[in-house]
Amino acid sequence: MIKANSPIFLSLLNQVISRSLLVTFLASIGVLCGLAPNLSFRSPHLILSSSAFAQSISDDEVRRFAQAAYTIERKRQAVVQGIVSRNLPVPDTTCAAGGNIPPELKDFCEFSRQTIEANQLTVGRFQQIRNTMQSDPTLKQKIDAELRRLQSGI
Repeated sequence: MIKANSPIFLSLLNQVISRSLLVTFLASIGVLCGLAPNLSFRSPHLILSSSAFAQSISDDEVRRFAQAAYTIERKRQAVVQGIVSRNLPVPDTTCAAGGNIPPELKDFCEFSRQTIEANQLTVGRFQQIRNTMQSDPTLKQKIDAELRRLQSGI
């Protein structure tokens, strides 16, 4: 049995938390932009148009999307860590909550918008790529590879 304070346990826990935070971040970006994915795929036209759209995402857009997502996620983790270190409850990290959100979250929302735009994407295009990634395994693999490259510092 692995002790809860052993380096191996802490490393495994860190990996699980990091992956969970990345998934949470990507889902939060959807809410941040005030959009939700369309989960109704009853029409073959929707599926075909989604596939055609996915093919129109260039490698450059994949790179810019991954850079923006990586930068935003790092900031989100810092904001959450700051809140946790003050023993406060971590709010839902969505920017669509209206005017009654903590100042840290307002700053994070503005930072996210600026980061997306600094990477030459609109918030809408960022959201489109994120939504397409959820249904296109090839695009998801490209973005994951770029995120791994960014994480390793190459």
